[in-house]
Amino acid sequence: MSDYEHLIFERKDAITILTFNRPEVHNALDTKLSDELNDAVRKVRDDRDCRIMILRGAGDTFCAGDDIKDFMTWNVDDPHRGHDPYWQVRKYQETVQIIEDLDAVTIAAVDGVCTGGGLELTLVCDFVIATARSRWGMPEIDWGITPGWGGTSRLARAVGWRKAKEWNLIGALFTGEVAEKHGLVNRLCAPEDLPGEVDALVEVMLDKNRSALRRTKFIMNKDSFKDEWKKNKVDRLVLMLKGAMAANQKVGLLMNVPKKSLDAVLKILPPEVKPTLANLTDENWLDLTVILEEKLVREIAPDLKSAGAEDIVEFPLNKIIH
Repeated sequence: MSDYEHLIFERKDAITILTFNRPEVHNALDTKLSDELNDAVRKVRDDRDCRIMILRGAGDTFCAGDDIKDFMTWNVDDPHRGHDPYWQVRKYQETVQIIEDLDAVTIAAVDGVCTGGGLELTLVCDFVIATARSRWGMPEIDWGITPGWGGTSRLARAVGWRKAKEWNLIGALFTGEVAEKHGLVNRLCAPEDLPGEVDALVEVMLDKNRSALRRTKFIMNKDSFKDEWKKNKVDRLVLMLKGAMAANQKVGLLMNVPKKSLDAVLKILPPEVKPTLANLTDENWLDLTVILEEKLVREIAPDLKSAGAEDIVEFPLNKIIH
């Protein structure tokens, strides 16, 4: 257990549990707790043995978002006299991005209040299990501030622009049933059933193929895949490369794949990948996965047509996956 003041960090086998521990203020995120959360998710990111991360709140509440009183310590004109708002918001955004990009499957266990930054934290979790009595909302408008953790961007992608604008511009709270209706929640349960529901989901996730979970999260999380043409092409290319490697084949020896397509892909792949392809082991598989997928998203997908490799993603997978 790490030595935090407002955050409880627990590790149980392959599961990490982060508990916001300011129940007297509905686990509001002051600067201290926000900094501790940032440090904790960095630890989870660097822990290759962690497969599940659970976010929850102490007491009968999840998180009420930013601690408004803490804003009094922020100083725009003279950051040396207080926390610099610019850098503090950047740290908020860095925290949620780290959570979204984690290899570990992330679960938010929500009870009671889930508003502002608390709601925004759930947007970057893979699963949200909530109690029927939970209360949700984006009340920043009534404090004269704007959301800083993703409430104007991720929320709109999750529920649609119309509903996201309503929640942000009106600032009213809504029920767990409404949150579930609009896709913010995977499952509602009674408060006493919340721990059991989370445990059941954890058991299911631990039984899944870790590499497949990692790839699927990566593909679904990246904004570039809002382009359906690119998404479909990259999906097939990822599967083709992974299937070939899983069958212990080297990319240069793929059976029946047009040579011009292979040449185009090999030309785009970074040099550090090629030696790894020829010496694939269990130890370097995850590193290779990250390199390949990042390269696919950023460079290969947009270049498929111009590189003359469009046919490689149309190639029947059953010809190479044995």
